[in-house]
Amino acid sequence: CFGGFKNPYIPVDVEDPSLAQVNQRPLKGEGLERRKEALGKFMKEFNSFRKGDYDKAVFKEYYGLMCDDIKRERGRIGGDWAIAAAIMTRDLRDLIRSKLGPDLVFVVLNMELEDQVERIRKRHQGDERVVKSMKVREML
Repeated sequence: CFGGFKNPYIPVDVEDPSLAQVNQRPLKGEGLERRKEALGKFMKEFNSFRKGDYDKAVFKEYYGLMCDDIKRERGRIGGDWAIAAAIMTRDLRDLIRSKLGPDLVFVVLNMELEDQVERIRKRHQGDERVVKSMKVREML
């Protein structure tokens, strides 16, 4: 939701929370333009990331803004949180932990290539374009 500028509060009873974000209301107001700018830089740099050579500062800015958003909302609402996001490197996980605190728990999924491809095909009704677009640094 952060990168899609959508309301992140997805109902817990939806069939697929990751895909349900497309139905969430768009965000507006303070910070939106800065987030759009950071996402633009992030997306431009993502192709370099796929090749293994990228500007880490761009990724740190994007994920730093995401952490700021999480901290603000958690301070406003309180409670325990579960957040789904692809955090692809140890450096970025360390950055996020430094911003969100030592109690943060990451769940890292390591899957065989064929299992990853099958999972994505099922989630996206067999759309091979989606499977192809999800291939990052030979992870898929």
